[in-house]
Amino acid sequence: MSYRLLVTGSAGFIGANFVNHWFTNYPNDRVVVLDALTYAGNRSNLAQWEI
Repeated sequence: MSYRLLVTGSAGFIGANFVNHWFTNYPNDRVVVLDALTYAGNRSNLAQWEI
């Protein structure tokens, strides 16, 4: 069974680590990331997972 997740605040420290953990442990799931990219969000935190 695979899941679909929406992770808000995903480019921040906690969100990026959660996305990294999820992709590492559940590679068949689909994850959609959403972030306003303000002072705490950094797109490069998710660079390894970009499609």
